Amino acid sequence: MATIKGGYWGKILWVDLTNGKTSVETFDDAYARKYLGGVGLATKIISDKVTKHTSPLGAGNVLVFATGPYQATDIAGSGRCSACAKSPLTGYWGESSAGGHIGPQLKRCDFDAIAITGRARKPVYLWITDNKIEIKDASKFWGMDTVETTDAVREDLGEKTVGVSAIGQAGENLVKYACIANENHGFFGRCGMGAVMGSKNLKAVAAKGNLKPPIAEPEKLKILYTDLREKMLANPFVERFREHGQAMATAPREQNGLLPMKNWTMDNWPEVKNISTPLFTEQLKAKPWACPYCFVACHRRISNPEYFPADTGGPEYETLAMIGSNLLIDDLAAVVRANEILNRYGIDTIEIGAILAWAFECYEHGLITKEDTDGIELTWGNGEALVAMSEKIGKREGIGNLMAEGLRACVDAVPGSQLFSVEAMGQAVAAHDPRAFFGQVVTTIASTRGSCHIHSNVEGGAIPELGITAGDRFDNNDKGHVCAIFQDTNQVDNSFTACIVYGGFGLTNKTKLLSYMTGWDDITPQEVGKTGERIVCMQQLFNIKMGMVPEVENVMPERFTKPHKGGGAAGQVPDWKKILKEYWQAKGWDEHGIPTEAKIKELGLEDSL
Repeated sequence: MATIKGGYWGKILWVDLTNGKTSVETFDDAYARKYLGGVGLATKIISDKVTKHTSPLGAGNVLVFATGPYQATDIAGSGRCSACAKSPLTGYWGESSAGGHIGPQLKRCDFDAIAITGRARKPVYLWITDNKIEIKDASKFWGMDTVETTDAVREDLGEKTVGVSAIGQAGENLVKYACIANENHGFFGRCGMGAVMGSKNLKAVAAKGNLKPPIAEPEKLKILYTDLREKMLANPFVERFREHGQAMATAPREQNGLLPMKNWTMDNWPEVKNISTPLFTEQLKAKPWACPYCFVACHRRISNPEYFPADTGGPEYETLAMIGSNLLIDDLAAVVRANEILNRYGIDTIEIGAILAWAFECYEHGLITKEDTDGIELTWGNGEALVAMSEKIGKREGIGNLMAEGLRACVDAVPGSQLFSVEAMGQAVAAHDPRAFFGQVVTTIASTRGSCHIHSNVEGGAIPELGITAGDRFDNNDKGHVCAIFQDTNQVDNSFTACIVYGGFGLTNKTKLLSYMTGWDDITPQEVGKTGERIVCMQQLFNIKMGMVPEVENVMPERFTKPHKGGGAAGQVPDWKKILKEYWQAKGWDEHGIPTEAKIKELGLEDSL
């Protein structure tokens, strides 16, 4: 077994909640180099155990919290962690990445990942510290929201600084897109990981470690990182981001046509100014709230108690767009209030925004009535309806019980509503219109976790080390190839696990950082890119094993096949079939989106079949 020099402990903690037993699996340096960590490590763990017949909400599903080499350091971007499982929303690969203390704290406990199986007989939470684990009773916490649970777990442990990942009532009620909260600040938002926790009677995971993971070349790491940090701090974009956070993107994206407006049907929405900066920052007195070690601090803490008391992170771009502009709600107070409710219940704000947009449009066309909604008027711009429906979905009350199942269940229950459902692979499209940036085609319809906003985000980016230069956003040519490369490098970041905000470091420098962490002196940007390709291919093989047919699932929602008549993307529609075909070719997959035997062998994934 090759000795690990740095970046990893080489340990995976297995927890079987059914019998209360734990064990430790070890891996070597070659294994770490092949899968990196984060989503790469989680994909390997889950692919080896989960089958087509595994119920996402059954005891056999494997929930993995995974760190990577970055969590062995204190550098910016390392305050992250990945949570992965078979998704209860889609039935396919499920992953989410989030900031907070759980990742770094877990790493300091002498583990690179936790793999959780089974189902506890009663509610429990996990307490992990310094190579030790306890399965503790959480019965008295059941029914609490995420904020209450975090506070209660810390009080129970007598540890105020412990990292806590917790679910709220939505996870307990198995809302298919329930999320997991990290200390009220960051959220494992997508794919329903909170519902997987709820199905296992797992209320929270708490970790606090005092061990220091090894770093192969700490002095070289420090010198390079210090230089990169100074250069990024001098970037005007970083300065603006630090001042306003993600809300700063909302108005510009209305201008360039990327923003969802009235369930993707409108071209312009001047009212965007009411939920964007500078008003957002000024009215809420929004202050930076950083993840551990981050100097950008894109999350916001609302510090104006007269406006709205909020104990969780304020709404970010995806939230402002999906439950704001997408529903034509420009009442910032209503958006902030709904965001707080959703954070406390533990509900993905992207998914619920798409579902409520579907419902509002159904209501507009008479497919849903006040009798169906218990008197709530689902009219465009109705902030009170947003707030009320957020609670009904979290509690699974009335029509909220249907909406808790996801868009496809909603369409099945309401004939004639298919057009209003904007999703791919069963997961809602996030707040990025592919008609505005053709490079969004792959992340919209062919992300391995269902429609996504961070798998192959290529809004004007470049990766010169891999031959990718910035192109025209409305050019169909070469977009499939470009998307394929960006998808690989995005999954590298999610395996490091590093925040994509620090993409400005560049692939060459990120490879050097990795080399100094691990001692892999001969690693190149090209090998790192190939590792990302391996991870994406492994996830595609998992989805196919689960029964996915790419030609059926990787289809552009009809709404995006018609051009805007005005705005920043007027008259533009991507040739999504051309881009998808080129993407599959670039991946080395066949004309049906299936990885070829030659590609599987090239990537060393024969055991993933």
